[in-house]
Amino acid sequence: MIVHRFFTNPDTFRRTAAGVSLILAPLCLLLGMAVDPTESGGEDVLAYANNPAATGFSATLLHYAWVLWVPGVIGLVHLVRRKGVVLANVAGAVTVLGLINFSSLMISDFFDIVVFQRLPVAEATELMQDAAQPAMIAGWQMPGMIGSFLGLILVAVAYARAGRAGWWFPAGVLVGILVWLFGARSWNLVLGLAGPVVLLLAFGAVGVSLIRMDDREWSSRG
Repeated sequence: MIVHRFFTNPDTFRRTAAGVSLILAPLCLLLGMAVDPTESGGEDVLAYANNPAATGFSATLLHYAWVLWVPGVIGLVHLVRRKGVVLANVAGAVTVLGLINFSSLMISDFFDIVVFQRLPVAEATELMQDAAQPAMIAGWQMPGMIGSFLGLILVAVAYARAGRAGWWFPAGVLVGILVWLFGARSWNLVLGLAGPVVLLLAFGAVGVSLIRMDDREWSSRG
């Protein structure tokens, strides 16, 4: 009976899906960073080629991190009524497009594996650098990164401004993203994992609140 209601009641299903997504997305990011060979091995261009299984697992987890944030973001925007609604709508649209773009970039890790396995390091490095065409950077990479990171922060700001969560929520998202980006760029494993942990705490708390929310509050227009 409960299962039947879950799948037949649109409010229950969408609210729960959004809440679960907000928990799973940062969790996938954390696990993806934990198994990424470059995080523990430093700036090693052969890290992916020498660890294809771990690289593939990491890339898949990171891909689904960005994908899973999409229904969560849509759920957050849905709950912002009146105050902050313009910011939520604009930021939500930018974030969803950014997340979709960013998730597609994870496929490059699989090309890194094969290219560095079959070609000399210098030749493989040049090939991968040449693959970064202007259209890819302008149309895929930049919108993906800016839309995802800035968008998630702004959606959290809109959610807090609407009174749905305290200002700890956007603050946690901002700190989590900055710490994670710094750790990932500096190959610092501690910071590379600490950022996703902060994001998991921030988004996880909001995700749990959505799961526990009454359907009437979810569907209310007030």
